[in-house]
Amino acid sequence: MHSTAIETATLIHVWIPFKKKGMERKEQSRIYRMLYGYNSSSKFGKYHYREKGLLDTIPSIRYEDGNFMIPEGKKNKVINFLKKNNASYRIWKVIPGQDELEKLR
Repeated sequence: MHSTAIETATLIHVWIPFKKKGMERKEQSRIYRMLYGYNSSSKFGKYHYREKGLLDTIPSIRYEDGNFMIPEGKKNKVINFLKKNNASYRIWKVIPGQDELEKLR
């Protein structure tokens, strides 16, 4: 019988409560944009471009409501970002399905 290693990933839920530690909406938006990236345009919508966020630079699967999955080895990079920006978060170690594993590689 073979022993197969189970690959794990990290599921993170992020939220930035309004007025937490004096945080205004503008600051919340800045943090979310730095994490998720955003679409923008110039010249009254003539040019469109994407500003990349942290999750655009590492393999990740984004879900609704502030949830995303990343490879276990990238966890510290994301946690350090969240701590630096005073964001609240929860973390779970999960076993991703085969299709999710492919996206995280």
